[in-house]
Amino acid sequence: MFRRNFTTIAIAAVIASLLLIGVNNSNAASITSLSVSATTDYGAGASISASLSADEDIQFIDWWIKQTYPKPKKDDRDYKKLFTSSPYGGTSISVALGSFDGHIKIAEYSVKAVVWFSDAENNTFISDTSTTSTSVYKPDVDSGTKKTGIYGLSELTSHHFDGSYIVMCGYVYAYNYLGKFANGSGRFRHTEAERGLRLEQDLPGARFKTTYSHCTSDYGMFFSTGGAIQEGEPWECSTYLRLVVDGDNWFAGGSNRFTDEDNR
Repeated sequence: MFRRNFTTIAIAAVIASLLLIGVNNSNAASITSLSVSATTDYGAGASISASLSADEDIQFIDWWIKQTYPKPKKDDRDYKKLFTSSPYGGTSISVALGSFDGHIKIAEYSVKAVVWFSDAENNTFISDTSTTSTSVYKPDVDSGTKKTGIYGLSELTSHHFDGSYIVMCGYVYAYNYLGKFANGSGRFRHTEAERGLRLEQDLPGARFKTTYSHCTSDYGMFFSTGGAIQEGEPWECSTYLRLVVDGDNWFAGGSNRFTDEDNR
């Protein structure tokens, strides 16, 4: 009887030891947060920055990036290593990853961080990996002061497909600092060539002394695709945003082709 009880106790001890080993492994150093943000690309690229924190001191971090949309060429679809950084023993870090191109369709980038921690007990390093993504806009803009001396801006912020709609997103804005009244007007237009679709809106004329502005979202400048774009059924869309103030005018717009490769 004593021997049988001893054997049972021994087996229980082994199981308990294995459980303890499992608990220790689950407490391995890890990333607790990763966030990425991007500025707007107005022609010289957008700056992408990242912030990361972990639950133990970080030795160093390998930073990687890849563009996921619009779909890059086959050779560019893998992550590319940017650089290695270190907070020199701290548990958090913020870094500038560099300058990257935006797109009128809204470019998407995936950022990967491989964080290395010291495993002093085994005289080696252990790692944890996290990924996240960010959007990079590249608007089409016409802005500045012209003959009237009034500042005007016409901006096509994006022309993108959101999975159900092809959206023309932008606005016009004028600022009058001359101290006298000016006359503002304009027009928005969104067309689709293959299906003969057309959305057009003359903006309300107004006599203004300070500001004049209108946004495309107020006029529903989007086409419903009924869901994903089908292969071999492209959408050929054109955009038009014009601001007019006492003879001066500012224009933004262009044409974009949307296919099944724009499905996300």
